[in-house]
Amino acid sequence: MSTICKQNSYSVYSIPCSDYCIYIYSISPFTTYQIGGNYKTEIKQHLIIYSSYISLCIFVRLIDFCTAANVSLTSDVELMMVSEELFNMSSHELFNHVYINYQGNMSFKNFTDNAPQRLLNISTKIFLIPTIRSLVKLFDNYELDTYEPEVITREEDLEENEFIDNLMETDIISHVMYFLSVKGFFKNDIRVYKDILKQIWFHLYSRSKNINGTSGFEHVFIGERKPRKGIIGLHNWIFFSHGELLKKINYFGFGHSQEFVNKAVILEIYFTYIGKRKRSSMFIGTTPELEIALYTLCFFTRPNKRCQLSFGGFKFYVQTYILQNNGTKFIGTAFPMFSYIKHKSNK
Repeated sequence: MSTICKQNSYSVYSIPCSDYCIYIYSISPFTTYQIGGNYKTEIKQHLIIYSSYISLCIFVRLIDFCTAANVSLTSDVELMMVSEELFNMSSHELFNHVYINYQGNMSFKNFTDNAPQRLLNISTKIFLIPTIRSLVKLFDNYELDTYEPEVITREEDLEENEFIDNLMETDIISHVMYFLSVKGFFKNDIRVYKDILKQIWFHLYSRSKNINGTSGFEHVFIGERKPRKGIIGLHNWIFFSHGELLKKINYFGFGHSQEFVNKAVILEIYFTYIGKRKRSSMFIGTTPELEIALYTLCFFTRPNKRCQLSFGGFKFYVQTYILQNNGTKFIGTAFPMFSYIKHKSNK
């Protein structure tokens, strides 16, 4: 094993990576990693607690840890550990300001309105939270139809930047971005963190007819209407509640639910949005920074795959899909999934 690190590599985001170092938060004993070609390193240590890490630098020829190699170096155990850390950083207080009126249970095969009342009643106190306050400002910035080009005004760009700035003020986002930088996905620099979040979440790309009419944020947090597919996306509880208040969203009932120690819920819900039927899964009672953190973590470490995470000792999944335009990768969609049922797509 050598302590030489290759300098000046570049990530898929054209941002210089610090080196070809493997930084390990936790490792199972007697794990063998394939580092490229026939070069192997066997690590027989069980290392590292939160806030203290060891960097093992291994000189590797013809391998770029800033692209695909790091994906395999992030174990399910590490992902569950990091998600637990993020969950522990979040507060019970927000969930205490959310009342969930579940009402009728249902399935997609029997799409009838089993819920005469709204799903969510939330206290206005939540809008004092900076990330939620800046999130709500973004709700009216987007065209609903994917074939309508998005034109981001100067004011809207500033609102996006304000949201990202508020995210970066939280321990949750700082922690997950640091973890990903330590894994080698991008440089450990707050300006780089902001650029990454801006790109994968807010840069525009095409979902139909080569029209730049969508972004990862719009799809995941707000939802879109696509020809012949109806409503797609819409996996955020705060926007869902906003739509209920405006009477654009009509909640019909729920399918499955999973609660995490009186702090958050994953809920499969059935509803109509501007008259179009939709099934979706979403977190409820979570902050924007926690959702962005989990989805970003899985985007990098488990792209296009189920990403196994854990809250309070209870396992669940996050599914992300990547869309790529001109060699640049964006978040196509991201949503939570239950660990105990056979899943169908609800993109």
